[in-house]
Amino acid sequence: MRGLTLIELMIALLLGLLVVGAAIGIFLSNKRAYDTTEGLGRVQEGVRTAFELMARDIREAGGNPCDVDLPFANVINSGSTNWWTNWGVGLEGFDQGALPGSLAGTDAIQLLSAGDESVTLQSHSGTNLTVAAHPYAAGQNLIVCDTQQMAVFKVSGTTGTTIGHAEGGGNCSNSLGIIPAACAAGAPPYLFKQNAVISQLHAARWYVANNTRGGTSLYQSIDGGAGQEVAEGISDLQLTYLQLDASASNYVAASAVTNWSQVRAVRVVMGLTGTAAVGTDGQPLSRQLEHVVTLRNRNL
Repeated sequence: MRGLTLIELMIALLLGLLVVGAAIGIFLSNKRAYDTTEGLGRVQEGVRTAFELMARDIREAGGNPCDVDLPFANVINSGSTNWWTNWGVGLEGFDQGALPGSLAGTDAIQLLSAGDESVTLQSHSGTNLTVAAHPYAAGQNLIVCDTQQMAVFKVSGTTGTTIGHAEGGGNCSNSLGIIPAACAAGAPPYLFKQNAVISQLHAARWYVANNTRGGTSLYQSIDGGAGQEVAEGISDLQLTYLQLDASASNYVAASAVTNWSQVRAVRVVMGLTGTAAVGTDGQPLSRQLEHVVTLRNRNL
């Protein structure tokens, strides 16, 4: 029987190598696409949770358990200068890296609201608010409100049933009244009525910054503390605002907002970038998440 010639064998080997090379190329391409999609999917999964947390803070901005239009007294020492105790600014935005620590070219937002956990007042005497039980500790910033007014104060001391607001324990006055003015010398005491609501003051800043791994992430700062990394792979954050007054019909940048107390909705645009794998063009895959969040307490 006639066998294969050397030329025929070389041609067969060449054709085999071409088929194997094509198969390897397809496999590598599919693996790269899979890794890229999986990496971006992990980023998107983390961002969904982070976005929900951020949206919740925005929805609750400026809200308290009683009435958003109540007059308020802030008796915390430096309560109007520290952003995390300045109840007068329930929502404020920062453009293009204006917030210290945020990434250049990205926006940031700070939000104040009442916390989720509340207790009901039984009685108020002197500098003690008496309740059945409470989870608060000395040094925490709290809100108390009834049908007539609201006060923001620092807990000077606690027992199992009382919450103190004495001057010297982080407050500028023993009185929680608004007349003649918070911290005014000799201000008459205001005693909150039974069934007034007490809750913790929640202050949060959201911004994008560089992480320790050479990328960028979304961060949250709570009550003036250090920023905590919430979601990796956030490369951009752009925020615009809709004011409540009739003359404002478009979303504007923070620099164009004339009255932060009139902002009723925030448009959030997040840029997401994959972290591990790269796309077929040699660049990381990126996506954009856009959503409008309406402030619950200003939805008129």
